[in-house]
Amino acid sequence: MKHSNLLIATAALAITATGCSILSPKPTVSTDKSTGNVKTATPTETVAAIDKILYGEWTVANVNGTAVTSDDRPYVVFDTTSVNPFQLRVYADNGCNTLNGDMAVTPGGDMRKVSDFLSTMKYCADAPYEIGINMAFETVTSFNIEKIGNDYLLYMKNSAGKPLMILRKSDISFINGAWRVTGLGNESISEESGMKLVIDVPELKVHGNTGCNILNGSIFVDPDKQNSLQFKNLATTRMMCPDIENEQKFLVALEQVETVVPGADTSTALLKDAHGQTLITLKRLDLKQ
Repeated sequence: MKHSNLLIATAALAITATGCSILSPKPTVSTDKSTGNVKTATPTETVAAIDKILYGEWTVANVNGTAVTSDDRPYVVFDTTSVNPFQLRVYADNGCNTLNGDMAVTPGGDMRKVSDFLSTMKYCADAPYEIGINMAFETVTSFNIEKIGNDYLLYMKNSAGKPLMILRKSDISFINGAWRVTGLGNESISEESGMKLVIDVPELKVHGNTGCNILNGSIFVDPDKQNSLQFKNLATTRMMCPDIENEQKFLVALEQVETVVPGADTSTALLKDAHGQTLITLKRLDLKQ
């Protein structure tokens, strides 16, 4: 406890020493190109990593060297309820019980609990990761974040540098928003077709227009797959359409989508199948027009 308070106090002094520029404007994330590791050596780098990457929900991928494979994955949420940017509120599901507490994340890659974690007291007969997750929060002393494609891996380590827990987060926020379909496979789709998608990543929903019918459904992000995006429970209205062939191609393609990647620029995106073939090409809609 005293050690954690010292970490926060040291971080606060670092903020004072480096001035207000750390907090406004927001710093940008810096990544080591040779290793893929997000830099957290300085206060500025650490604030950027916390603000842009660490905040939010992470899926537990590995506990004490054992891959997590259950359907109902344990998860960790890092949130802020403090004026100190280096102190985080933590909520977690360990596969049985819900935990909450506070942690200090400070320059140089330090990570320690600030307060004892509280937990619900359910009994679960099958919770193989519960003890390991609980102990990770108790004994973590350092961390590093690795970027792989559009995914991030967070390594929570003990004093010997051994990973206690590895968390994973997919960053597909670039696909959030309204898009026009410009291609189905190798076939170009004209703007006049009216084929559109609105993808809501935070709500895991998709809406759209097939060029004739209204489309609604949900999206799923596979925590074990890089750049994962799948469309589920798709339903449409049932109007008769003059271009029914393209509508059917569009719906079949949506059901086969497994991943999403940015296109040649920030205004385009590619939806791909399990073999990496482009099924649907998207162009971001300018809602001001």
